[in-house]
Amino acid sequence: MKNIALIVNSLQRGGAERCAADLSLIFSKRGFRVFILTDLTKNITYEYAGKLISYDFDIFGSSQEQKNDLLLNKVSELMELKNKYNIDISISFMQLANYLNILSKNKEKVILTTHSLNSEYAKYNKSIFWSEETFRDLYQYADVITFPSEYCRNDWLMHYGDKFKITKTVNNPVHMMKLKENKTRENIVITVGRMHSIKRQWHLIKAFRIVKDLYQDSRLVILGDGELRPKLEAVIAQYNLINDVDMPGNVENVQDYLAKAKVFVITSRCEAMPCSVLEALSAGVPVVSCDSPGGIREELGISNDIKNISTPLMGVCGILTPYIQEDGMNTISCEEKILAGEIVRLLKNDKLRTNMVTAAEGMLQKFSADVIGDVWIDDIFQNNLNREINIAEFWKIREQSIYKYSNQEAMNVNMYIWYYRLLEKWMILHENGETIGKYFVSKGIDNIIIYGWGKMANHLMEDIRRDKIQIVCVIDRGVINRCSDYPIISLDDPIPDADCIVITPVYETEAIRLQLNNITCIPTLSLLEILDECMR
Repeated sequence: MKNIALIVNSLQRGGAERCAADLSLIFSKRGFRVFILTDLTKNITYEYAGKLISYDFDIFGSSQEQKNDLLLNKVSELMELKNKYNIDISISFMQLANYLNILSKNKEKVILTTHSLNSEYAKYNKSIFWSEETFRDLYQYADVITFPSEYCRNDWLMHYGDKFKITKTVNNPVHMMKLKENKTRENIVITVGRMHSIKRQWHLIKAFRIVKDLYQDSRLVILGDGELRPKLEAVIAQYNLINDVDMPGNVENVQDYLAKAKVFVITSRCEAMPCSVLEALSAGVPVVSCDSPGGIREELGISNDIKNISTPLMGVCGILTPYIQEDGMNTISCEEKILAGEIVRLLKNDKLRTNMVTAAEGMLQKFSADVIGDVWIDDIFQNNLNREINIAEFWKIREQSIYKYSNQEAMNVNMYIWYYRLLEKWMILHENGETIGKYFVSKGIDNIIIYGWGKMANHLMEDIRRDKIQIVCVIDRGVINRCSDYPIISLDDPIPDADCIVITPVYETEAIRLQLNNITCIPTLSLLEILDECMR
């Protein structure tokens, strides 16, 4: 009997956390001894099996010296726990757990599970835990790296390679919704997900304005909660939908809401393999989704051959509409109108909905716990854990990774100096009773795009609030993992029109300006340049 360690931040809320809990049940049922290494200060909401071991993931000290010590201590602690419980196979979930798992690798087999579109994280989030070098070099010394969809695996192969043939696509087990007998469905459109900028529920709200005009008895239900709730409430009010949209928050009885709905909609910026879509299909609710990067096409039975669609694609279990670009909150975009049209198509076509639900019944079988358990045990455990790594090479790469992390503060000194100069001038401006907003008013600038979603951007937004300068959107390299009251886009997205782009990471102004000048004609101003102008 083998001992398996599951390393996960918590057993609550997220899809990766639920996957870890589900695998603990599967492995225990199959006769493995399971040890779950997790932060026991957090509430456990998912059913699990095995022995809980206290292990938190705090490596973020207040000083660089503390960070270095914490990282090394957490790696040492994990190595000791693996030895203490005689772990044969160590499986981690999400990037920080993966990073610590591979750094603590000894004789046990290490499996890293990813639950995101990794190139997006590496592109926008330059943190060491998911930097490109970490993926390309360090992670290659795992025994297996798993991906929730073929799209995510192919994305990895394209960007980071697989020189030791260790990548595998393994779907997450999905909880099939058990519904009470309910043959009467209403004209309810539903979505499920945290209120976070990655989910972009504002696009669905805007599209629903059109749906409501055509179906007076229709309602929109948004399940989930998060920092974006005030912004979504504002959009609902803006489009006069206060009495037509329900947002009950996080609920335990998702199946009861799905049992009444006719259409499930998802408008995320990217989705590795959204379980909410599969759960909706299991509850008899077909899906309309924008063409987000990730595994959504695999769930709806749509080929990946046709790229950058401009018209809807009909799938076996749902409909795919063009990816929705950000263009502000004041108008309903072409893509949002197409989304609304396909929602209406499913609302009025009972036969199409029935056919999609029937087709989904067969497709969903491959996501059952029994099938996923067979993949893990009969395929991965039996056929993919025989590799012997070059220990000397691994330790060299491991030390380089830790060294890079330990020098992070030195690389930030220049940034701190620039921000000190910026804030000093800003303080003088305020002492003189002035605001940056007056600069925009004096120049006839009514709407701006902000580059960089950090503290300086927040200060800027507060400074211009009273002057009613419209913020069209924010451009940010951390777009995947950020919450915002405004649409957030990346440099890969089309940039909407505005009077100017304000660069808030002033220490990188020239490099950013060069990038922007290659893709847009909108004038650029750094926040420091604006302050200099204000003080003349």
